[in-house]
Amino acid sequence: MSDFEARARRVLPPVLGHYTWLEIDRGEGSWLFTADGRRVLDLTCGIAVTAVGHAHPKVVKAVTTQAQRLMHISAGVAKYESSIALAEALATITPRGLDSVFFGNSGAEAVEGAIKLTRQTTGREAIIVFRGGFHGRTVGAATLTTSKSQYRRGYGALLPEVYVAPFPYPLACALPEAHDMEACEAHCFAELEMMLEHEVPPEHVAAIVIEPVLGEGGYIAAPASFLRRLRELATKIGALLVFDEVQTGMGRTGAWFAAQKVGVTPDVMTLAKALGGGLPLGAVVATRERMEHWRTGTHGSTFGGNPVSCASGLATLEVIRDEGLVARAEVLGTIMVEELAPLRSHPRLREIRQFGAMVAAEFDNKTVAKAAIAASLERDVLLISCGFHDQVVRFIPALNIKEDDLRKGMRSFVEAARSILVGAPA
Repeated sequence: MSDFEARARRVLPPVLGHYTWLEIDRGEGSWLFTADGRRVLDLTCGIAVTAVGHAHPKVVKAVTTQAQRLMHISAGVAKYESSIALAEALATITPRGLDSVFFGNSGAEAVEGAIKLTRQTTGREAIIVFRGGFHGRTVGAATLTTSKSQYRRGYGALLPEVYVAPFPYPLACALPEAHDMEACEAHCFAELEMMLEHEVPPEHVAAIVIEPVLGEGGYIAAPASFLRRLRELATKIGALLVFDEVQTGMGRTGAWFAAQKVGVTPDVMTLAKALGGGLPLGAVVATRERMEHWRTGTHGSTFGGNPVSCASGLATLEVIRDEGLVARAEVLGTIMVEELAPLRSHPRLREIRQFGAMVAAEFDNKTVAKAAIAASLERDVLLISCGFHDQVVRFIPALNIKEDDLRKGMRSFVEAARSILVGAPA
């Protein structure tokens, strides 16, 4: 154990899990530099946050300029340009009609805000979520989170009136025989309809909340047809459709938002991660009409929409737009899948999935996935896992990563995976 790790363990609680104990000194573009001189390719983006890489000059300039002018006053006390400008810019890229923004500090806060907005403005309480979803770890968000049961362990009762429906994921579907996505989708929607018949009256449902692509759950995209059916169902029963785009938003999927890629407009979106360009920032986005019914004083935040975070977010949005990074996401995804092709024939690999620049390699158990990640780090490539059992390796490069760097990183992973797959435990 290094002295750095020992110091960290003495003062930081073990409740936060750790992928590594790398001592990062600085980041530049898609590279991280450790205190002991290692240069590591970052294919995690700080869990989908640094979409334009580390220390992008335009983002750094925006942050330092804003910090010199105003670091904090609280949006509830006075107004300032960066938050208004970012909200205006978001309204130009969000799905049509979603033009009103409440800023918070994180994805979990955004989800908490969406719970309050949908319950208060519909006068209903029930919320339907989907098995495998991750929506955060605060009490309300943790109630909606089902990617792993451990996120609820030891906390007792959480929010009432939350109902969990199955997500269309053929590799984990309850159907007894092997089947395709179409059959899985039909099964999942039928189960949802049965839930409304037997467990929760439709007129009690305030919101249907879903990640268009499961993030922590395994990088699994819901079929566009399934999301369209949810849109129709929500409209039919008078509920609000909420897309949690915390991980999928800001160009990651090859569209500004996954909603646009699948052609479905939700009533509410939650945003965070890449939104702040590396600084804490989350948002609830809805129509102006919906937001007008969210009663003044019933929600708020001291730090939400901090001037520096908003300046960073605006600069990040402009970089993504001006450098054509939304379209590039699809290109990056294609490259990653192409480079993973040599692993397709290996019996320990179950599936390779891609949705824009969200790519996953699912193995048959977590031991194999974690060993492949560890072997990649030995080759100076940083990766992280996801999936119900941490059996999935996810690839989240910066949208402006150099193609040569990406290809070399992916080839290093393939080499790493091959080095540990032979003889790995079942």
